[in-house]
Amino acid sequence: MIFPAAPQTGDLIMLLLPSSPLAEGVSVEEIAASVESLGFRTRIGASCRSVTASGYAAAEASVRVRDIHEAFSDPEVKAVWCVRGGSTAWQLLPLLDYDLIAKNPKPFIGFSDITTLHMAIQQHCGFVTFHGPTANRVPDWDDFTRQSLKNALTAQGALQIENPPGEPVKILRPGRASGVLTGGNLSLVKTSVGTPWQIDAKDKILYLEDVGEAVYALERMLSQLLYAGILDSAAGLVFGVFTGCKNAYQKDYGPEQLLQEFFAEWPKPVLYNLYSAHCKPMTTLPLGTVCTVDGEKGTISVTR
Repeated sequence: MIFPAAPQTGDLIMLLLPSSPLAEGVSVEEIAASVESLGFRTRIGASCRSVTASGYAAAEASVRVRDIHEAFSDPEVKAVWCVRGGSTAWQLLPLLDYDLIAKNPKPFIGFSDITTLHMAIQQHCGFVTFHGPTANRVPDWDDFTRQSLKNALTAQGALQIENPPGEPVKILRPGRASGVLTGGNLSLVKTSVGTPWQIDAKDKILYLEDVGEAVYALERMLSQLLYAGILDSAAGLVFGVFTGCKNAYQKDYGPEQLLQEFFAEWPKPVLYNLYSAHCKPMTTLPLGTVCTVDGEKGTISVTR
């Protein structure tokens, strides 16, 4: 896959909202100012200044698609940064001009609902995208998150994917595997099943995380991916931090216990607790790079 060039100091970054609007009282101008404080120029997309009748979409789908097309077609724009996730990115998939996007590869950054667009771009456009912090996190982000994003964007060869200090990547199943890195939010990966944009995990390293889901719901989603053949097809599995995912029936049986039981006899490496999720600090994953996971050492590395 093509590894897009990282934006340089003074370059123009386009900010857009492909999913949900900003929360009331949150200023996109303040977010843009924070991004500019990093040394970039910004352009605020029309999707950041619109409202819809539903309240849960940042703008009409046509407006959000137009922002994405503008960002990728304008040679002055050097990176595309999603301001937040939320919901409704699925509305955009049949409307996107994938040929236009493929002809203009550039860093595309975001996570959560942005998983939908990562999967579509990875399948149809052939370049690396970045499962990293949304721009609304810049005003109060920490040094680890900032440096991890920079390291991912500017990677030249092999890059070690690391957790914040004191937070180990945990080994659930041993083994070693390599494959293209794909995935993102579990709910969105599950939602792709049966659609034209169904995730392709065959011989790949599949990364999954989620937030605010009951543990039984996590099991249900994993079971759907299992029955659909998605999990079996992957070369290895990596799970993130499942922030706020609780079990109202048995408090000491959380996501980690579920994963341990679910994959107890799994024949491939399974790692857990990677901080590329709804958490702070957050590490950035360059999706589409070749990833190697080591279930003996608990390490993850990527090569562009």
